[in-house]
Amino acid sequence: MWSSGSVVIPVYNSFDSLDELYNRLSKVLNNIFIDYEIILVDDYSTDNSFSKMKEIYNNTNNLKIIRLKNNYGQQNAIKCGFEFATKDFIITMDDDLQHPPEEIIKIMEKIDEGYDVVYGIAKKKEHSFLRNMGSKATNFLFNTICHKPKNIKVSSFRCIKKNIQEEIKRNKTTFVYITAIILKITRNIGNVYVDHKPRKYGSSNYKFSKLMRLFLKLYIYYSDIKFFNKFLENKPQFEIFESYL
Repeated sequence: MWSSGSVVIPVYNSFDSLDELYNRLSKVLNNIFIDYEIILVDDYSTDNSFSKMKEIYNNTNNLKIIRLKNNYGQQNAIKCGFEFATKDFIITMDDDLQHPPEEIIKIMEKIDEGYDVVYGIAKKKEHSFLRNMGSKATNFLFNTICHKPKNIKVSSFRCIKKNIQEEIKRNKTTFVYITAIILKITRNIGNVYVDHKPRKYGSSNYKFSKLMRLFLKLYIYYSDIKFFNKFLENKPQFEIFESYL
């Protein structure tokens, strides 16, 4: 077993998946960590996700829940969760169960090899053709802008050691992209293959236009080109509307 773990999950319109997500995740974490916490950050859902989060919170003692004032985006929601994560290892994953909680042990075993960060990489992604092409384009962008080693792949399913989390917390860039921040801190990054399941609940929010905006913002906020500094916004990364911590 490992010492302690915080699992940070951004939530958006995931009412249907939250019970199963919490139950499966708790079972896994009980078996692999001496101490753990789950942090759910509701990114201003338009369904009853936060009501479901409060219902689960009222029946457990290892859950922290947060609702943001507006829709800030997945990355900013994760950054918010990092502010309240207190354990030795911080795991991030999606809320739709395409990242099976049972695969966390593979990531933890890999981080024991001495890495600062380990990404769980899908053997085969259960996404649409367009979404898979977008992922490849994003990987290329990280190679180009953030100087990511080409032998390393990235995803939102990962484990980060406490010292790296503390460095990430110090970053106050308005446009948050966790992997871009990580690549400014460390290159001691590992990969491990994990299962990736078809979406069981809800539908994807992925749009090609959204990907294009991501590309542009990554260039502006994380490239080495000084010219872009004049375009940088200086706004809060997130604001909390309600929380139970």
